[in-house]
Amino acid sequence: MGLFAILNMILAAHAHKRVNGKQASERTAEAAGEALRAIFGLLVELGYRLEDPRNIGEKHIKALCVEWHRRNRAPKTIQGYLSHLRIFCGWIGKKGLVKDAYYYLPDVLREDLHVTTVAKRSKSWAEVGIDVGAKVAEAMALDWRFGLMIMVQVAFGLRLMEVLQMQPWKCDKGDKFAAYKTKGGRPRDIDIDTPVQRAVMDFVKSRIGKKEYLGWSVKKDGSAGSLAYSRGHYYYLMGKIGINKVMAEVTGHGLRAQFAENAALLRDLIPPTLGGTPGQMPREDLDLTRLQVSELLGHSRKSITGAYYGSFGRETKLDSPGRAKEVIERCLTMIGADRMHPIANDRLTQCVCLNAELMAIHVYDDPRKVQVLWEHHSRRHGVEWIPPSSGSNLAALEAAAISLLRAAG
Repeated sequence: MGLFAILNMILAAHAHKRVNGKQASERTAEAAGEALRAIFGLLVELGYRLEDPRNIGEKHIKALCVEWHRRNRAPKTIQGYLSHLRIFCGWIGKKGLVKDAYYYLPDVLREDLHVTTVAKRSKSWAEVGIDVGAKVAEAMALDWRFGLMIMVQVAFGLRLMEVLQMQPWKCDKGDKFAAYKTKGGRPRDIDIDTPVQRAVMDFVKSRIGKKEYLGWSVKKDGSAGSLAYSRGHYYYLMGKIGINKVMAEVTGHGLRAQFAENAALLRDLIPPTLGGTPGQMPREDLDLTRLQVSELLGHSRKSITGAYYGSFGRETKLDSPGRAKEVIERCLTMIGADRMHPIANDRLTQCVCLNAELMAIHVYDDPRKVQVLWEHHSRRHGVEWIPPSSGSNLAALEAAAISLLRAAG
């Protein structure tokens, strides 16, 4: 019997029971399996010829931690892997074998391994290089209802249980999305700020009955589906399109972080995870925008936005007036002829408007390059082109420039 056959046997015996002896959910068992298979797969990749996962020892765990750190895995991700290993070692009679990350990485600064609830880097799909529109198409091909769920999460930043329990026709209030089945029972209205959000709402309503929920009411075998079934099936399908912490370093919840970032950009604020600085606007305005985004997410404290898109810290000094100009010019210089293409007639007026905004800060370049910038921003919304806001679009343009510069190294 090989390494993974034995691992699967151990998982079958233990994964459905929690440490406290209670029954674990199907999703918890699946997550344990995904993580442990990835962990032992990495050991094989590193050249360790373990024939039995029960032979894992300290040298293996140290090698894993060193490799995770080399691959720039977040401290929270490393902690999660070690947690899965710790539970696994309890199953095989090696309780106490797994220590914390500091033990295995003594040469790494402790603050670099500290787990914090404040986002240090973007949790959004777009910022890790995932083509959101392509994933929506993949999801639609797999299960159209699942595809609609992802579209709604991108457009409105809903929690999973809110998505599964939403009634699209009931939620549509014209210029607002009314979230009813919410965490803590606190209803909220989400502004429909963009034509893309409006289009998503209309498309979902075209596929779902007037009294119907978005979650699966019927299982594949024809029997009645439950909320627990819908939740498990959603996670199963996310795995099928390659979205989980192990495979992609993001989860479905990352779309909520992406919505938070997009909502901030629509209000002319660049979040820290996208390269935003605390001095981009007066502190009073910055805090007000943070609170507005927090309320769109269903929270009442502005500080909670730190978990979604990072902290602005306590700095109150305003940035120099030329900050956006410098960043955008650097990016436009980098965009070569191979990335440019003619501007379609239906985009021409919008590109002219975007170009005018750049000219107002003394940035002058080929409008086709501006089109490349805006296309990059648009993909954050799961589309190839989102009509620019009638207000300021500078924050979105600057954030797109920062993203392209980061991608170029």
